[in-house]
Amino acid sequence: MKIEQGQSALLTGGGSGIGRALAVALAGRGVRLSILDLDIVQGEKTVRLVEEEHAKISYKPSNSPSAIAIRCDVANSDELAAAYARHQDVFGRLHICINNAGVFSTKVFYEDKSWRKMIDVNLTAVIESTSIAIQAMKEHGGLILNIASSAAFMPIELFPVYCSSKAGVAMFTRSLAHLGMGIRVNAICPEFVNTPLLVSLPPSLKDYLKENLGYVEMEKVITAAISALDDESMTGECLWVQTHRPTQIWPDEETKGKQKVFKKDGTPFSTLSN
Repeated sequence: MKIEQGQSALLTGGGSGIGRALAVALAGRGVRLSILDLDIVQGEKTVRLVEEEHAKISYKPSNSPSAIAIRCDVANSDELAAAYARHQDVFGRLHICINNAGVFSTKVFYEDKSWRKMIDVNLTAVIESTSIAIQAMKEHGGLILNIASSAAFMPIELFPVYCSSKAGVAMFTRSLAHLGMGIRVNAICPEFVNTPLLVSLPPSLKDYLKENLGYVEMEKVITAAISALDDESMTGECLWVQTHRPTQIWPDEETKGKQKVFKKDGTPFSTLSN
């Protein structure tokens, strides 16, 4: 399965940044979308952009709107479940799930409890959203894309909890390589992208990052995301989207080879008994 006109997608954190850019890219392929975001005003702006993209390709859904905006705190289980139910009511089927919503904090974790919110949004909500998506897709297959970060495998001493949350997303994704049911789960791991997520960074740090590391161009991020959705051979993979080098799969083949210890006759262990 890959992206096709007429499909529907649920996208978290779609009101800005990578989420909004992904929504526009999918709309350009004729995909209908549920845009989830805490900021409903920004979500509705993305809906209008989706409608504009559909108009550009002369695509007009016959039995649903082009997109809907849903206010949703993905860390709230009831709100997330309700958003999925709303998607099903409007579009009838879920083809694509993109877990993009994320938060960031510069506060020192041992002095402030805001780190819990990062775990709740960046990791726990991704697991819960993926779980709901699998239930919705298990009869007909589907595509799930998780937005992780290069911080998943490049520890940043200033942001240990953020790195941990994204590492969890990357490992969760890789562990679903053999999920089956016609469902493919992949992740992209961009280096720094200049999005509203970085607003909380001190200006001096943003300037330092720009001068010494640079920012990944949004177009490169979207290209990697679309590739992960379209490439039917890709499952359980993390695409490392680098600023100054080509996008590549992480980890390397040698590291991947060590996973074989958890297989018997080439098949992943499904039980720990016997």
